[in-house]
Amino acid sequence: MTADTTGHFGPELLDPAQEPPLDRYCDVVMKGGVTDGVVYPWAVMELAQHYRFQSIGGTSVGAVAAALTAASEYSRRYGSVNGFNKVLREVPVALAELQGDGQTKLFSLFHPSPGGEPLFRLFVGLFSKHKGWAGTWAIVKEMLADYLLRPNLRRRPDRGALLLLIAGALLLGTLCVLYPVTVLPLLLILLTNVAAVAVLLLGLIGWRLLDDVRRQLGGPGCGLCTGMGPEGGPDGFTDWLHKGIQGASERELEKPLTFRDLWDAPGGPSLDLYHGWIERPQSIALQMMSTNLTHGRACGFPLNDNSEQLYFRQEDLAPYFPAEVMRHLCACSPLVDGYQHLDLRRLPQGDLPVLVAARLSLSFPILFKAVPLWAIPAIGQPYRCWFSDGGICANFPIHLFDALLPRWPTFGITLVERRHPDAQVGDVWIHPANQLPPELRQARSATEPEPPRLSHLLGFLGSIVQAARLWNDNATARLPGVRERIVNIYLDPNGSKGGLNLKMPPQDLLAMASLGQQAGQALVARYIKVARGPNGKTQPSVHWDEHRWVRFNTFVRAVQSKMARFTQSIGQKAHAKPLGEMISELELARTAGTKPCEYALTPTQAKAMHKAALALAELECSLMASSKVVQPFEPNPQPELRLRATL
Repeated sequence: MTADTTGHFGPELLDPAQEPPLDRYCDVVMKGGVTDGVVYPWAVMELAQHYRFQSIGGTSVGAVAAALTAASEYSRRYGSVNGFNKVLREVPVALAELQGDGQTKLFSLFHPSPGGEPLFRLFVGLFSKHKGWAGTWAIVKEMLADYLLRPNLRRRPDRGALLLLIAGALLLGTLCVLYPVTVLPLLLILLTNVAAVAVLLLGLIGWRLLDDVRRQLGGPGCGLCTGMGPEGGPDGFTDWLHKGIQGASERELEKPLTFRDLWDAPGGPSLDLYHGWIERPQSIALQMMSTNLTHGRACGFPLNDNSEQLYFRQEDLAPYFPAEVMRHLCACSPLVDGYQHLDLRRLPQGDLPVLVAARLSLSFPILFKAVPLWAIPAIGQPYRCWFSDGGICANFPIHLFDALLPRWPTFGITLVERRHPDAQVGDVWIHPANQLPPELRQARSATEPEPPRLSHLLGFLGSIVQAARLWNDNATARLPGVRERIVNIYLDPNGSKGGLNLKMPPQDLLAMASLGQQAGQALVARYIKVARGPNGKTQPSVHWDEHRWVRFNTFVRAVQSKMARFTQSIGQKAHAKPLGEMISELELARTAGTKPCEYALTPTQAKAMHKAALALAELECSLMASSKVVQPFEPNPQPELRLRATL
C-alpha cells in the first residue's frame, strides 16, 4: 500500500504504459451491504492492474461499486485511466473526509424527507455501534430532544400528546387528594409524582414516535430518504453517485452514461471467436439486481427482451433522480399508446441510465424509499410495482455471468458480517485450491470460519431471516468451481464497522477500504503468475488452469445427473405418447390441410426437433458411460442443474 501526493494510503495508480493485455478479461460480482461497500473500490483497483473488466455485477451497495467500476472501464476503453485513478481510487478518501459539522462526507449524503429528521436520528443512533450506557444515553437524549424539546418539528397539533397531559394532571391531582401530606410522608408523595411524570413522558414520547412512524414510513415508498439532497442544498447519495459515474466515464452530467454506451464501447471479446449464430457479447456487460416487492421476486436490470416489461411516470421518479437524468429518460421513452392519461412511458433497456439501475438496487428498507415503477397486465388496468433493495432476494448473485467452461475468471467479493471469534482465519480469506497436489499450492490456512452461535432469541430470529434471504446465494457459494474464486472479507467481529453504521469515523472507513485492497491482492496472487513470461507479461497462474478443470468436471457431473433416464422418458409409452410420435403428429397437423394447432411444426422444424432429441439421447449414453470411469476429482457438494424463469 503506497501513499499518494496527499499523504493518503491506497493502491498504486494505474500506469497507462503498463496496461493489462487487451484480451485478458475478468468478471466481478460484489455483494450487497450499506457502508461496508467502501471495501470495493480499492479491491477493484488491484484487479484493474492486471485485468480488463468485461462483466460487472452487484446488488445494493455492490451495485454502486459495479456502476463506478463499469464507468471507469468505459473511459479506459477510450484510452484514459482517470476513471480509476481520479474517481474510483479516491472514493474511500472522499467519503472519509470530515465536513464542517464534524461528520464524514458519507454521513452528509443522507437526507431524510421533510419531517423525518427525528426518525432518521433515531435510526442512525441505533446502528452507530455505541457501546454500553454511553451509547444508550446518547440515543435517549436524542429522543428527549426530538419528541419533547423540539416542538417546532411538529407539522400539526399533537392531540394525543394533549390528552396525555390532561390525563397526567388528573392523575396527579387525584393522588394529592387521596394521600394528603398529613397522612403519608412527603417522600412517598414525591416518588409517586415522579413515577407519574415518568410514565407521562414515556407515553408522550411513544405516542409521538408512533405518529412519526405512521407518517414517515406508512406513506409511499416506506422509507426515510429518496437518495436526493434538498433542492438548492447539499448533494444526496444519488446526486453524489451521478457525479461519480459521469466523472469516472468522463462524460458531461447532461449525458448520463447508459447501458448501451457500455455495450458499444471499444474493445471487448474478439468477433473471431464467435460464429454467426452466436450473438457477440457486450463489450462491457453490467447487471444489477433489485426486488419487485409487488410481484414477490428478484428483477435484474437492465431489462431484456425476455423480461417482463416495466413502465414509469415522470411524476413518480422525479423525486428520486437528478433533473438531467429525468430529461434523458423522457426523451428516449415516448408515452405509451392508450395510456397517455396516466403519463406512462416504457422503461428503456439499452438507453437506461446506469444511475437508475443502481438506485433501483440500492433501496435498503427503511433507510431508502422504495422506487415506484408500473406494470401493464394483459387483462386489467396498470398498477404500481414497488422496487426495493436487491439484497432481499439476491444479495450475492455470483451466478450472473457464469459460463459452463469459463474463458476468463468471474471473481466474487463478499462481506462476512459475523464469524466465530476463535476461527483461525485472517481478515481476507479464499477457499483453498481443490485439485492440485500440495507442492503446487500456495501456503494458506484451510480452516473454514465457524458459524455464529445462536445464544439468544434475537440471534435465533435473525438467523431465520438471514437463512430465508441468503440460502440460495450460500448454497451456490459452496460449490467447487465457485468457492475458490470468492474472496471473503471478514468485518470487525464486534460489529462496530460497516453495516448500517453511518457514523463510522474516518479511520474506520479507510481501514475497511484497506481490507478491500487486500482482497484484490489475494485474488491477483491466486490467479496471476508473479513471474513474467518470455514476452515480458505476467502469465496466468496454475490455479487458473486448475479452476477450469474443476469447472469442467463439476459441469459434467451436473449434466450427468440431469440427463439420467432421458432416453427412457422420450420413448415412454405407458400413459403417454413417445416424443418421436408427438413430433411427427405436430408435423402432420400443419401439412394435413386442416386448421393447424398451436404447436404445429413445419417439416424443417420437425426434422430439427427429431435431431435434437436424438442428440440428447446420444449425450446421455456418452455421459453414463463416462460416469463409470472413476475421476481423480469428485465435486463435493454435488452440483445440480435447474430451470428457472429469467429474472
